[in-house]
Amino acid sequence: MIYLLSGPVNSGKTTWILKDFQQFPDSDGFACRKVWEAGQHIGYDLQHLQTGLTCPFIRTPDHKPAGWEEAAMLNERFSFSAAGFFFARHITLNAILNNVKRFYLDEAGHLELKEQGFCHIMQALLGAQIDLVMVVRETLVKQMTETFQISEYTIISDYRPDLRA
Repeated sequence: MIYLLSGPVNSGKTTWILKDFQQFPDSDGFACRKVWEAGQHIGYDLQHLQTGLTCPFIRTPDHKPAGWEEAAMLNERFSFSAAGFFFARHITLNAILNNVKRFYLDEAGHLELKEQGFCHIMQALLGAQIDLVMVVRETLVKQMTETFQISEYTIISDYRPDLRA
């Protein structure tokens, strides 16, 4: 089953994933956690749900750390690290090889529609026998389902942290 967790920015989607993950011990995936510096939002880190390990993933252009290897840039606002994409691929491939029952992907959007970002791991997950919970911006649901030929899915739009899919 494919679940599309969809809603506005800052509405609790990642929080819902972190809570829902606790209900499914045979699951895996990653969440995109906000990073703050001196009260300013400077980017996101990927967090492996099973281990809690994190990897720097997205930074604003003026907050890229030394040694940052940029894999993509989105709207001149966000720089994506090559290490973050490698981290996500590693988590995903291990999950598929270990036959997890449920996988969380936070989040798919504009890069994936350009065949970048998580595009290839999404295709692998969609081809596997895994329940996939994927965060997709509400404005991109139609385009994502058409582009990736997702015909059967459930939209989760009421995802207060106390609710479960």
